[in-house]
Amino acid sequence: MNTRLVAAFRGEVQCRREAGAVRWRLRGRDREGGEELEVLLGGGADLQLPERVTDAELHVRAEPDGQAWELHVAGGARALMARTVQVHRGAAAAFGRALPRVVAPWTMRAGWALLLAALRVPGMARLLQRVRGGSAAP
Repeated sequence: MNTRLVAAFRGEVQCRREAGAVRWRLRGRDREGGEELEVLLGGGADLQLPERVTDAELHVRAEPDGQAWELHVAGGARALMARTVQVHRGAAAAFGRALPRVVAPWTMRAGWALLLAALRVPGMARLLQRVRGGSAAP
């Protein structure tokens, strides 16, 4: 049957056994983009993975009774008896690219820096209020 690629790691992948609903945590870098990639495997039969693997790929295959998961590494494919699989990709770089780049002019930054530095001096806030025409509390 055909398999579909779900996650692909580039380089070293750390495999750590967990306690609880998540049995295994695979952490490394995404092959496309180099962002952090994490795969959580939950439930199912006991699975033994080495502490580290290289260039791993997670594939899913549709079967009559559900989905079957496979972990492809340099040594071949390994069936994963997992009830649940979660794939978490880092979004920091994509989020940063989506935001517009706004840079305040140096005069504005310098003005704010001077104002904040002046407000550290005791009594400066009252003096600035008097200059602005406001009333200061005694």
